[in-house]
Amino acid sequence: MNKNIQQFCEVDPMEFFAFPPKVAPEPPPTLALSVVPPFAEFIEFGGASKHVLTNVGSARMAFKVKCSNNSFFKVSPVHSFLGSGASVDLQILRQEGPTRNDRLIIMYKEAKKGEKDPKKTFETKGEIAKKAIPLITRDVEEG
Repeated sequence: MNKNIQQFCEVDPMEFFAFPPKVAPEPPPTLALSVVPPFAEFIEFGGASKHVLTNVGSARMAFKVKCSNNSFFKVSPVHSFLGSGASVDLQILRQEGPTRNDRLIIMYKEAKKGEKDPKKTFETKGEIAKKAIPLITRDVEEG
């Protein structure tokens, strides 16, 4: 430590204000999907809900959407690919009908670069991840 600094300080300022060593950030998971908003809400007369699916993983993925009640709900797209960091809009339409709580299941798995049909991706072996979206239907009170 410099003698001039020693006159005023008992601690070396370079040691006192030392920055922690830089640590490499953790790599993103290979397969991860974000859904915003995480649920859909409708009234008994029907309606529409728009969601954004984002691939927050580091690998290209294929996804397919399944619904617990296909007589009231229509979904678009049902199958698609998502590159790393890419997003797609998911449209959910509900027809008029009695209130019932249902759910969508989004199944997704890693897809190779050469694959062109997302349906065929699910025919091959590999780990399939799932994410559920609750479909909440409310009664409309007249008053």
